[in-house]
Amino acid sequence: MQVWNAAATGGVREVASGVDALYLSGRAVLPAEFLERLAAAREGAERAGGSCRVLVGDVEFDVAPHGMGRYRYCLSHRFGQVGVSPSMHLPAFRVQPRTELLHGIGVRDACGVFMELLSEEVGACVFTVSRLDLYADIQGWSPTGDDRHRFVCRGQTLETYEAGGELTGFSFGRRKTGTIVARIYDKTRDADRKGADFWRDVWGDRLDPAMPVIRVEFELSRTALREYGLDTLDEVLDAVPALWSSVTSDWLTYRSPTADKTRARWPVAPEWLAVQRASLAEGAFGLRRMYDGRTRGSVRALVRPLNGWVAHYAALIGTDDVEDTCERLASSLRDWEYVSRRSFADRVAEWQAKEAARHA
Repeated sequence: MQVWNAAATGGVREVASGVDALYLSGRAVLPAEFLERLAAAREGAERAGGSCRVLVGDVEFDVAPHGMGRYRYCLSHRFGQVGVSPSMHLPAFRVQPRTELLHGIGVRDACGVFMELLSEEVGACVFTVSRLDLYADIQGWSPTGDDRHRFVCRGQTLETYEAGGELTGFSFGRRKTGTIVARIYDKTRDADRKGADFWRDVWGDRLDPAMPVIRVEFELSRTALREYGLDTLDEVLDAVPALWSSVTSDWLTYRSPTADKTRARWPVAPEWLAVQRASLAEGAFGLRRMYDGRTRGSVRALVRPLNGWVAHYAALIGTDDVEDTCERLASSLRDWEYVSRRSFADRVAEWQAKEAARHA
């Protein structure tokens, strides 16, 4: 762990940093039998109005009744999503490992899972990186809307975002340029909203729960990576520290104002020095911990409305104790199984399928 000079960085410290998203493109000649399997699965999904299972190698994927962007087939698994195209104008595969997998087993191994599986299925396949997201999560700095003039950016646009009259973040550049986009936002609020409680496992004991976590994030497209002369997975990951140094020094900076009318000559602010010095270390925090964190977040988001409904139920039946209410509720649910002619287990299975599709 890098030792920080608190005075030099304005008291700002890192709680986590690294790669938060990495998409792969895979070029291959797709066997006719493989495409026939996918076509049959998609047709089945369209008829059923939901997903249909297909075996890729020895792993089952859900095939959606729709495509994935320009890719005709959309394959989903709890580990990630794969787009497949028979078109000669696109790479055969578009691979998007899930965040939980990237942080659970490490970026190289997460990508390796898909690269190995798809290569075994279709034969020779050349994989390149089509998108890379780098991030640093810090505490001790909470920029305000008045600070927008202190940013110096090569991108042509700067947008601010608010919620309830409060600033929640900045966005720099536009994705449609196909180069670099940067975002600075309250990751604590974002993780709570999305139920991504696994981030607290990533932050660990470095987190001060009394302070917000601010994320500084850069999204580099295929074009931007090629401008750096980077193509393959190993080339890109080996260059991560250098990429971070470049984008936080040349593409976007945060400055301390002076009397000079040219902002680019203002000195780099201490807070941004902390951002520039992010460790960007490759790490793995355990796949089970990541998925358990996701589940905790989903349950937490559900408990609030659930509490209201159960309290309403208790008011109607005349109970005011949790145990008594739940005992009566169990009886009511069994009665509804009989009336609706559908078991509680069937309803649970339906929700499990919906959750799997929601995270696809």
